[in-house]
Amino acid sequence: MEVENEGNSTHSRTQVDIFRDAAGLMVNYVDEIRAQGFELEYLNIGGGLGIDYHHTDAVLPTPMDLINTVRELVLSRDLTLIIEPGRSLIANTCCFVNRVTGVKSNGTKNFIVVDGSMAELIRPSLYGAYQHIELVSPSPDAEVATFDIVGPVCESADFLGKDRELPTPDKGAGLVVHDAGAYCMSMASTYNLKLRPPEYWVEDDGSIAKIRRGESFDDYMKFFDNLSA
Repeated sequence: MEVENEGNSTHSRTQVDIFRDAAGLMVNYVDEIRAQGFELEYLNIGGGLGIDYHHTDAVLPTPMDLINTVRELVLSRDLTLIIEPGRSLIANTCCFVNRVTGVKSNGTKNFIVVDGSMAELIRPSLYGAYQHIELVSPSPDAEVATFDIVGPVCESADFLGKDRELPTPDKGAGLVVHDAGAYCMSMASTYNLKLRPPEYWVEDDGSIAKIRRGESFDDYMKFFDNLSA
């Protein structure tokens, strides 16, 4: 369950109540299993907590909200609760930085072409996920238009965002895809020889350290070394 773009705490609370309903069903199963002589110590209700992908200042439930929602049910059965709130903790800690390689139009649609692609961030093309996109330093005089943001992979599905209103960028401009900390690098591939990019850590003081180097063509070719006939 993805909880996205909920605009108030009441609605967000309702979303967390889904977990309470599910936990209520599960503890009934726990009772049945224990009645048959089996011991159960843990209840894992998984993940699903979302983030504000649309950047609308939505108030979304926290891991503690989730815990508090099911706390009484879990304690009533003397179970240890396990949750998996990874996305809600790390999704908005990272961004995918691209460089604009061109701006074009087919007569009916405008396109911003970047050096990033579906190979590095497949969520939009795989299941229509929304990722917030901004230019790094847009010109204040640039004309605002509606663009699809696309990559260099030779696929019609190679896009990072569609129908986005952005200032028209110059070639070489920076473009940021936000909230790339979850289900992005972990789902990246080398499709069409788009090698995975480097990763950097940015400290609060603005200093930057490389924490993962970008892949090279030699990295790719090593899988073909020393093959027997």
